Amino acid sequence: MCRLLGVVSSASDTLPRHLGADLDAFTGLSKVHCDGWGIAYWDAQDDLVSAKYPEPALGSERFQAAVESARTDAALLHLRKASVNMANTEQNTHPFLAGSVAFAHNGYLSPRSELDRLVAEAGGRPSEGDTDSERYFSLVLAELRHSGPVEALHEAARKIADSAEVVSLNCLLLTHDALYASARYDEKVITAQGADVASYELNYRITPGSVTVASSGWARPAPWLPLANGQILEISRTSLWTSVHVLR
Repeated sequence: MCRLLGVVSSASDTLPRHLGADLDAFTGLSKVHCDGWGIAYWDAQDDLVSAKYPEPALGSERFQAAVESARTDAALLHLRKASVNMANTEQNTHPFLAGSVAFAHNGYLSPRSELDRLVAEAGGRPSEGDTDSERYFSLVLAELRHSGPVEALHEAARKIADSAEVVSLNCLLLTHDALYASARYDEKVITAQGADVASYELNYRITPGSVTVASSGWARPAPWLPLANGQILEISRTSLWTSVHVLR
């Protein structure tokens, strides 16, 4: 299980200034989600860049330097807790990038052989690492060739849910135009595994100058709005307009 955090702002600034106490609290979660950290963001030249490393964010000089130097108006952050038998390598660390798209996932899908089959059938790119998450991203990328981000996320999730075992397909997708947060998880599987469904809930907060979306895990001041299971949140970079799309 991993942790997700994303922000879109009306002005470019560093992540500590955008996120304030939320960033410190999020970073503290790496005491448990300790197998890697990563960020992706649009920089001052409007290039999509990333930094990631297979180590805990808490106490990492590399992480601190990355968040302080990232002047941006749109970013996503990820803390990784690796699944069993998944190596802590840079190739397995989120986010994953392809051109002008970045992706981070919280959940578990299996088997990987079935995900590889789905990616191959869709003409997607082969994965460099071992994770189910990168294969999920490859399928989203394949769908993006002929549909918009909301439909691509929906179709990728539908194909995976029809063919593989799904715990959670929760993810953040950052494009040039928007940040998308998709909440999709199987409450029955989570409960059967003895886990807390609340660990997979996504919430978002709208302020006059920014919109933030995050996994659960730390006490946060109101008002945060729930993103229901089966919904996709879209946050426009240009206007901060938010739209909630319901999956069919």
